[in-house]
Amino acid sequence: MNNNLTLLYVEDDAVVRENFTAILQRYFNRVVVTDNGRDALELYVSEQPDVALLDIAIPHTNGLQVAATIRESNEEIPIIMLTAHADQQKLLRAVNLQLFAYLVKPILQPQLDTTLRRVIKRLIDSSTLMLGDGYRWNSIEQQLEYNGSGVKISNNERLILALLCRHPNRYYTATHIADQIFDIDSNRDPSGNNVVQIISRFKRKLEKSYNPDAFFIQNTYGAGYRIVLPKS
Repeated sequence: MNNNLTLLYVEDDAVVRENFTAILQRYFNRVVVTDNGRDALELYVSEQPDVALLDIAIPHTNGLQVAATIRESNEEIPIIMLTAHADQQKLLRAVNLQLFAYLVKPILQPQLDTTLRRVIKRLIDSSTLMLGDGYRWNSIEQQLEYNGSGVKISNNERLILALLCRHPNRYYTATHIADQIFDIDSNRDPSGNNVVQIISRFKRKLEKSYNPDAFFIQNTYGAGYRIVLPKS
């Protein structure tokens, strides 16, 4: 499928893991894989997946504990649980985890296909953020659009937009943005002045080429930058 989605897959059975990974790669642009819960949580932080597919019975930290830890910081990510018949009683205690689905092993291909297509559709349907004045941001494709057409933006502009659009209306200081988007060993200005310059150039570019009266990033002295969504 043509998408830019990343899936985290956790399964401790090597044969099942290899077979499933080959199938999952047909649906997702990236599939990050591990065989235990401890590494799963590390991959969740480093890879920021769009979907998590977790087996319950994995070593170090079981699938339900992994899901619970993910839910502490992310209420939106779809989590699909893989379970054996003997594990179904555990799922009854997992109501608060807001699972997208659970699949009972052995998993049939039609059941897997239906579940994956449903989760992909949900993500795509919820991926567009309307910024107002003709602008919108597609979080899956990491693409800014104006009146339905793609806007050419630099990699730094894309990284800043992705960060700000993740939590609209939340302020980020220039220093915080720099810490998030630049490598530690890069030659960035620790004061965040390079971020200020990037956003200023971005604003001038959009006003010159698209809409001279519209810019969706608000800069408030003493608070920082934020995406201001149009009032409904």
